[in-house]
Amino acid sequence: MDPASQDPSRHLTEDGRWTEPWGGSEDGRPCDKCRGRSQTGYTCWSCVLTGARSNCPVCQGKVRWPDRCPVCRGTGEVDGRPRHGVSVFPAVEGLYHYILRKDTDVEDSVVVELEAEPADDVDFDADQGAMLMVPRAILARDPADPEIAGRRSGAQRRTLRHPRRPPSVSRSP
Repeated sequence: MDPASQDPSRHLTEDGRWTEPWGGSEDGRPCDKCRGRSQTGYTCWSCVLTGARSNCPVCQGKVRWPDRCPVCRGTGEVDGRPRHGVSVFPAVEGLYHYILRKDTDVEDSVVVELEAEPADDVDFDADQGAMLMVPRAILARDPADPEIAGRRSGAQRRTLRHPRRPPSVSRSP
């Protein structure tokens, strides 16, 4: 999701392929995401809201799991240096959930769909289902839909109070 006034093709330039933490960084400080424990719980909100998928590039159908903290990279201290890649979600529902959780207004915003390859780094909010990608092409640019955001806001409140169990995913050996 980008401001409507920004040209999405900036994501196709090297300068436009970097992600920084929202609100800046306090490098070297104790990590507030994992509280210095080096691990945190992950939730793929795209799969929580649309159903678990074994081909999900974020969770491969796990939906919830523990892993190394994406902010401190397991050190217990914040590593807020910019990371190579554009922060994305595999489903627009996960994106809207994230934006609403950050209490961000979607007015005058656009949703940009990218053709991209996975980056070699981890997104600061990977624990919420975000991932870093290196864009190769802009596939679509559509106005953000405040109605969808409103519906997701209601679903978000229900999900946070009563998380539904993800469906089982069977995998062949």
